[in-house]
Amino acid sequence: MKKSLITATILLSFTFTFAQTKEEIQSSDARMEKIQKLETPKSTSIATLDDLNVTIGASAIESASITPLLKGLYYRSVGESTDGVADVTIKKPSLAECQELASRILTQVKTVQTITSSLPSVTEEAKTIKNPLKLAKVASSLGYVKTAVSLLGEETLFQSKAIKSIIQTLTSAGNL
Repeated sequence: MKKSLITATILLSFTFTFAQTKEEIQSSDARMEKIQKLETPKSTSIATLDDLNVTIGASAIESASITPLLKGLYYRSVGESTDGVADVTIKKPSLAECQELASRILTQVKTVQTITSSLPSVTEEAKTIKNPLKLAKVASSLGYVKTAVSLLGEETLFQSKAIKSIIQTLTSAGNL
């Protein structure tokens, strides 16, 4: 009796975790549309800002390639197809697959942290521009950076929480 109560409690907690993740996946889809629509601005007269834009562009591409893989692992771990239909023929993800994706997500986290830490110096350098023609390009580029960092930060947070949840489910499944 006690063992079945514990099992029911664990399964219920997994259900709430996955329900939350499904809602987060829908939010991720909306973010991914915005990330994929981002266009790297033309070069400015500030080398650090241009380098930051290139780094953000590469990070956006990596994020766009990680999220579909992550969603695939999620649906395989819950035994559903992408449209929410239960499917018993789906092969559960292996811990090695999840750990490989987790390392890519960790690299994304570090990249976003690097981008965020370089923002103050890039902003200070941008304030030194006085030429109105250059200032328009710089302002446009800074707007791109602000939007992209916000989207990438949220998406990377989602990715790290989701992979952690999937790995916890996989490792605890062998303990039941």
